[in-house]
Amino acid sequence: MTDQPFRAFVLNWKLTELHGWGLVGLHTCLHLLRTGGSPLLLSPPDTMMLRPQTQEWLKGLEQPAQRLGAYLEKVQSEGRRLYLEDATVLYALDGNMQPGLERQPIFGDRNVGVGAFTETNLYDQAQIDARSYGRVVIHSTFNQRVLADYGIASDCVFQGVDPAEVSPGPKSGQFADRFVIFSGGKIEFRKGQDIVLAAFRTFQQRHPEALLLTVWGNFWPATAITMRTSRLGLVPLELTEDGGGVDVVRWLQDNGLPHGSFIDVGFLSRDRISMVLRECDLAVFPNRCEPGTNLVAMEAMACGVPLVLSANTGHLDLIGDDRTYVLGRQNPVPDNGGNTRYWGESDVEELLEAMEHAYQNRDEARARGLKGSDWVLNNRRWDQFAAEFVDVCNR
Repeated sequence: MTDQPFRAFVLNWKLTELHGWGLVGLHTCLHLLRTGGSPLLLSPPDTMMLRPQTQEWLKGLEQPAQRLGAYLEKVQSEGRRLYLEDATVLYALDGNMQPGLERQPIFGDRNVGVGAFTETNLYDQAQIDARSYGRVVIHSTFNQRVLADYGIASDCVFQGVDPAEVSPGPKSGQFADRFVIFSGGKIEFRKGQDIVLAAFRTFQQRHPEALLLTVWGNFWPATAITMRTSRLGLVPLELTEDGGGVDVVRWLQDNGLPHGSFIDVGFLSRDRISMVLRECDLAVFPNRCEPGTNLVAMEAMACGVPLVLSANTGHLDLIGDDRTYVLGRQNPVPDNGGNTRYWGESDVEELLEAMEHAYQNRDEARARGLKGSDWVLNNRRWDQFAAEFVDVCNR
């Protein structure tokens, strides 16, 4: 006996355009709407984090989400869980592949756990929870390998980029003849911004016209404090006085970058991504760990910016000697809890060498960037992701 005969593809997380989870959900829903599917949300889209045109595309999902949410509240008030017949229900799992299906308030005929995690020590309950789903989908062979270490089967579907948002194009000339190096991703230890800072500090001393362009905004500033575990001898990163943000400018200045040698953008809206990236001569990502293939790196690649990528974790699904520069000297990242297995500590000198090579060989760097753009726009698009993701979840 069913509570209500929904025939749908149900997502239990909010749609946004500002982080990976939101984009996974958004492009999944857009694919379903294009192909006659029936996406259903447990809560309405987050309109504060969606562009007006995206809100227009999704406006038909708001009222069904409100009705489902109200119905779910009623069922829960009766001490029951909501069962949806002939529905595929997707659940966003946290960094330890939790919670388990039995703790979810809603379930269907097909139940899929969707995970993206950085910690590699899955304790017993996390393993039990991961196995409770009919299928587990992750976004890198790194995550797939960690799950396989514990005997947990999973499907890997790579995230992507939207060619309507990111593609190669001419510079505007905003920065004149300056050599612009881009670094993006929320600031925290695993993203390796300390390695970027240490390498760029020396590079800028050699080339005073160099400019570091950072997009390091972090919606969860407490996670930025993990940067204090860096062993590079930098002045520690501080939060703003109210604790609600990260004082990136102070950190860069305290560690020796002169005024005018950097611009901190903070956050980038979807409609400004290409505009900013096309001004850059090089993008550097010496990240210690990526659970996916690094959305910011893929967007830079799509814009034709030559990339420097660390050869570890999710980056291994993106790098290629003919389309990226590769940081191959990777040392283990110490952790007594076993949570940094497969992580990598990039070498500051190797990153500095890559910066110098791109600076001295700009035509070759641009050609490499265009190869990268061609590859990512043909092999890592959101429409490709969504089609495969829906197919895998419905099997």
